[in-house]
Amino acid sequence: MALTRTKRSQKTRPATPKEISRIDEANVGRLGLISIQERVPDSFTSWTVDFHVEGRPARLSCDAIPKYGGVPHGLDGDISTALIDLYVEDGCPEDGTLHTTAYQILKRAGLHDSGRYYQNLRQTLFRLRTSTYTASEAWRDHRRGNWTTVTFNYLEALEFTSGDEDLGLNRSSTLKIRLATPITKSIRAQYTKPLDLEFLTSLDRPLTRALYRLLDARRYPPEDPREPLASFTVNLIDWAEACKIVDRRSNKIRSTLQGAHEELIERLYLSAVEYEGRGQKQQLTYRFADLADREESTLPDSPLIVALAEYRVSGAVARRLIEEYGEPHVQARLAKFVRLLDSGFKARNRSALLVDIVRDQDGKYPETEAPQEKVVQKKSRPPSSNMPTLVEATDEPQPLEAQVDSALKTLQFLLRERLSVSEYAMLRMGLIIGQPDAQEVTRLASRAKVEGKLDTFTAELLEHLGHLQVTDSAAT
Repeated sequence: MALTRTKRSQKTRPATPKEISRIDEANVGRLGLISIQERVPDSFTSWTVDFHVEGRPARLSCDAIPKYGGVPHGLDGDISTALIDLYVEDGCPEDGTLHTTAYQILKRAGLHDSGRYYQNLRQTLFRLRTSTYTASEAWRDHRRGNWTTVTFNYLEALEFTSGDEDLGLNRSSTLKIRLATPITKSIRAQYTKPLDLEFLTSLDRPLTRALYRLLDARRYPPEDPREPLASFTVNLIDWAEACKIVDRRSNKIRSTLQGAHEELIERLYLSAVEYEGRGQKQQLTYRFADLADREESTLPDSPLIVALAEYRVSGAVARRLIEEYGEPHVQARLAKFVRLLDSGFKARNRSALLVDIVRDQDGKYPETEAPQEKVVQKKSRPPSSNMPTLVEATDEPQPLEAQVDSALKTLQFLLRERLSVSEYAMLRMGLIIGQPDAQEVTRLASRAKVEGKLDTFTAELLEHLGHLQVTDSAAT
């Protein structure tokens, strides 16, 4: 019995490997740390999966607490993917620390900006902070080339501001998160695989998104992700364990997966799903759709697209920029980007900076004169850290909330640990009321970065924010 493709979807289609510029940590993707089920009983607080890695026994387990809703599941997968993407975009800091906002996390995960999702985000973060994973001879140490045993919490530290009486998360919340050391070490060692984030976030259900991420980890072997597999066959019960499905009866497993299978076939990621055999001996075969079986862009790879690709801007993003702004504008902004680099600006994330310069309508990047002496480049970061930013996916004029968070994201990237979580929250409130102005402060911060005066800039900014706080207190 098989499900096969019967119609073509008009929605986002999967990209080819050369068009994918985002990554996923390969251990996380392969092991499936988060149950694909959208809901699990609060009493479902642990699971253990035994399997073999290169002919040797291995085990993966998770222990959680009922207080936060059992083991990580459902939307937790979307949030964890967003956190990894934000960490990579931020340049893969060695300490694993990420400064962000609740709004940025939800937007990166492709989730709605509403009160219910902020509540879900808080619950997710506490689940990821308190659930303990143990991978016994199942975690790949890519630098040493062997399999090891690691125990960790997905989040090693969590700090945030609430801003409401319920002590929860809301639009004004700023966060400081430290990701698990095994995960960040693995990313920095480049044990990664391509991740089509645009396609992932376009899928309708959390279960479909989780199954896609798990399947994609099988489709792209980390050892050589350039050669995706054509099919993948697995025992049905073993697959239920990999998916962390609660009810392991064969008919319940098939029922749980049915909707996700149909969506992935409709969206041209799978060409067929085939079952063979009966009961616990059933075999499940996934046949991946031909990557060429999709609509190709009508815009060829022009010399400008090739030039943008040299700075790791993907073909899909480059085409969208040219279609939106026109070749003369993009060409001029590319030249401006090159002049900025020549002036000594040390871009931690060149592709993100280039895209932001192309889209900039506010003069955030003033022209600078090149220094007389050649600036010594810092040691380059892993290629995987050159990732596009959220602005790439923003095609409409941004509302105030998005403008503020875009400016805050830039300032967090530039200032990092110079401000505390509460100070970033205070800065965010100042940006909302226009004191300081979002466009002006990001322009001044960028200039301070170029001139090596970020410490002075930070001191002046904090003095300004402190004055605002005093003024506000006097007014009340």
